Amino acid sequence: MTMTLHIFKAAWGGMQPSNLCLKVDVWLQLAGLEFERVASNLASRAPRRRVPFVRLDDGSWIDDSEVIIATLSARHGIDVDVGLSDAERGLSRAVQQMIDEHMFFMLIDSRWNDDAVWPHVRDNFLGPWPWPLRLLVGMIFRRGVRRRIRLQGYGRYTVAERQQKAEANLLALDQILGDKPFMLGDVPRSIDAAAYGMLASIHFANLETSLAAILRRFPRLVAHTQRMEARFGRGIAVPKGKA
Repeated sequence: MTMTLHIFKAAWGGMQPSNLCLKVDVWLQLAGLEFERVASNLASRAPRRRVPFVRLDDGSWIDDSEVIIATLSARHGIDVDVGLSDAERGLSRAVQQMIDEHMFFMLIDSRWNDDAVWPHVRDNFLGPWPWPLRLLVGMIFRRGVRRRIRLQGYGRYTVAERQQKAEANLLALDQILGDKPFMLGDVPRSIDAAAYGMLASIHFANLETSLAAILRRFPRLVAHTQRMEARFGRGIAVPKGKA
C-alpha cells in the first residue's frame, strides 16, 4: 500500500491553499519517500481532525504537519537536514515555529478577515453549495475562523499593526535567505519546505491580499518561491480518474 498524503483541493489559480499541506508535500520529496496526493477537505479519520494527514503503508493515520514529519523521520531514519551545524538546526527550528505558529495566522487573517478577499475564499471552499446555503454556512465558518484569530491574539491588533508584523516576518526570512539559492545554502532543507509552503500560499494564489502586496517588496523571496516551485511543484492533488 502506497502512503497517501491527504491535502486540500487546488484553489485560486491552481495552487495548494494550505501552507502546512505544501510543507509536508515538499518534505516528503526531500526525504525521497513515495506517496500519492489525495484531495480531502475533511479529516474525519485523522486523530486530531487536522489537514494535512497521512495514511501510512500499514493503514494507520497521522496528522499535524510537525507530527507527520517527526513520525516519518523516526520510522525511516531520515534527516533532511544532515550536515547542518547545531546553530543552523536551531535557526531552522525557530524559523519553522515562526512560520507555523505565527505567520499561519497572518495568512488566514489576510483571507478570512479582508472583506474584499473573503468572497473568493468562501466560493472556493463552498462553491458547489447552492447560493443561500453557501452564504449562510460561509458566515458561520467565517465567524469561527475570525474568532480563532482573535483568541490567538493576532486579531486584536489594528490593520496597520498587523501589516507591520507581516512585513517584519517577511524581512526576517529575506535576511536569512540573503543571496543564497536556498535558506541555508545551495541545498533545500526542512526550513525551505516550511518557508515555501508559506510563501507559495501567498504568492501563487489569485487573491490580492495585503500579504501578497508586501511579499512583492522582497524579490529574493519571490525568486526563492519560484525556484522551489520549479523543483517541487505546487502540491496539487489530481482527482481520481484524471491522472
